[in-house]
Amino acid sequence: MEKNLTATFHNVDNLEQAAEQLKQQGVLYIQFNNHSSLLVEYQSESMVQSMEHAAASPSYELRVCVQKSRYRQAEDTITKFGGQLHE
Repeated sequence: MEKNLTATFHNVDNLEQAAEQLKQQGVLYIQFNNHSSLLVEYQSESMVQSMEHAAASPSYELRVCVQKSRYRQAEDTITKFGGQLHE
């Protein structure tokens, strides 16, 4: 069974660190953006990036799909890097 997580970050570096660690943990899907120009998707082993300069108001959203058994680990990773989880 799969579960989804959504979080926001105020720092793109923290978001990227969290995404990298989540990828190493074997998440099924990662998508993040800053509601303007940054969009990165990771699915299985392929990563597609489209990066431009971030807007002046930093609000970075991260969406993750994980296996249910890895849900708590993903939550801990997100909060470790300063992400705020959303229902």
